[in-house]
Amino acid sequence: MKKSIYLFTLVGLLTISGIAETISGLVLWFALPSGGGRQSLDLTYWGLSRHTWTDIHDYVAVALIIIVAIHLLVHWKWVFRMIGQVFGQLREAYKTLQRQPKPDRA
Repeated sequence: MKKSIYLFTLVGLLTISGIAETISGLVLWFALPSGGGRQSLDLTYWGLSRHTWTDIHDYVAVALIIIVAIHLLVHWKWVFRMIGQVFGQLREAYKTLQRQPKPDRA
């Protein structure tokens, strides 16, 4: 598989799982809030109980973590290069601050 198709698929999976995680979280937060006592056990949304929505939310979260880890592994060279650039810029800024003369205190 070409690298561009692989990366496009990976980003697509990230997007889809992110949307699914957001939707399931919003359903759990707004449509099926916790703390309703015995009455909340009977609540459903789109025909699914709170327990099922929680399972969906948890499994999608695990999938999202795995996909993000794969994404970081695929781009590890870029990540380390960017970290090096950021710390290089911070180091240069620190050196510049060290070279500036200190103001006289009267």
